[in-house]
Amino acid sequence: MRLKDSVVAITGAGGGIGRVIALAFAAEGAACALADVDDGVRTVAADARSVSGVNAIALRADVTRSADMSALVAQTLRDLGRLDILVTCAGLGTPGLLADQDEAAWTRVVDVNLIGTYRAIRAALPAMMAHRSGRIITISSVLGRMGGYGFVTAYAASKHGVIGLTRSLAAELGSQGYPSITVNAICPGYVRAGMGIQMQSTKAGPMPGEEIFERYYKRQVPQRRMIEPEEIANAAVFLALPGSAGITGQALNVDGGFVMS
Repeated sequence: MRLKDSVVAITGAGGGIGRVIALAFAAEGAACALADVDDGVRTVAADARSVSGVNAIALRADVTRSADMSALVAQTLRDLGRLDILVTCAGLGTPGLLADQDEAAWTRVVDVNLIGTYRAIRAALPAMMAHRSGRIITISSVLGRMGGYGFVTAYAASKHGVIGLTRSLAAELGSQGYPSITVNAICPGYVRAGMGIQMQSTKAGPMPGEEIFERYYKRQVPQRRMIEPEEIANAAVFLALPGSAGITGQALNVDGGFVMS
């Protein structure tokens, strides 16, 4: 239990990658404050408690509402006593080409993925700054580095913004005298969970994620496989461990080599 006595808050913890990250932190002994718009987050909190007996609380919260993010932090401090780690995992993708998407759909993706990340960080920072330490781990995407097609104009733009936010905040905190608050992004490739499973082909209609990967992406990935959600969770845990204290302002690809191609 390498994170015993630590407290982590995770947005988007109700399913997909967020759920797996929550269980990974619980397995390492971290108390968990879990937030999602889906009431299923309460089940995830119960699962986290059963993993290793850690304290885990659940809050129905929307990253598009600053008040909800403030409530998440307030409840974390009240019920768990501190906040050491923040993982911003809430995300949204809307399939379709830019020319086919109206402004409301496009900006909704940016509001959740990018501005939602800002809102969660903005709410958590005062607690970390008070202790002069903390770990902020954002979830971006390899598509934020390289773009894509058929799915990702808003998604790629928002995830690119998450990388810029991550790097800029790391530099900002260091220059302000808070070098022990590290800020790093994880950039998943095609993951066997969450939006990777829900993606659609705009030509073929709804299609299982594994089929899309086999048909369109597999030959572009050197490892010729999808990434398992546990591999993203392992990266998040690594960035929260004491041994990663010297890593900040980085965007870590967990993609089977996808970006290289």
